[in-house]
Amino acid sequence: MEWKINKGSSGCASCNKGFCEEEEYYSALFDENNNFIRRDFCASCWNGSKEGDLFSFWKTKVPRKDKPVQRFVNTDVFLDMFNRLEGNSEIQQRNLRYVIALYLIRKKIFKLRSLNKQGGEEFIVLYYPKEDRELSVFNPNLKEEEIESITSEMSQLLNYPYLEHEVLHNAD
Repeated sequence: MEWKINKGSSGCASCNKGFCEEEEYYSALFDENNNFIRRDFCASCWNGSKEGDLFSFWKTKVPRKDKPVQRFVNTDVFLDMFNRLEGNSEIQQRNLRYVIALYLIRKKIFKLRSLNKQGGEEFIVLYYPKEDRELSVFNPNLKEEEIESITSEMSQLLNYPYLEHEVLHNAD
């Protein structure tokens, strides 16, 4: 699986203004021909659906240079991506949804209920306590190295370098 990956930028994709220390801005993922492209926008240029097919977005902040890197991942971003990928039949998107599900299990957002076979395919059944509902996620039976690859790509795409450690230790 290959995505065009770009890290968080130092300026706005619309007006090209550079971001200042502690400035809040919006990061957005766009689905362009089944590839996720990340673009960052200053608050004044952001309108929620700037261009192309907006897939997901989140608000972030340029860290202070003297402050350690934040290790917090906003699980709402992953929940949003997980929900938006539901029903997608593209294998890359199905694999991504599965890896996001693993991460959300690790973060105790979802609880693993069971494995279920339907039409020759295996699904993991999850429970989402916050909404008191069950979810079914296609199990692509990825090898550890495939999970590592997807996690690494997610980490780079979302600019969360510590994400790899979080997801990979779920498999232990």
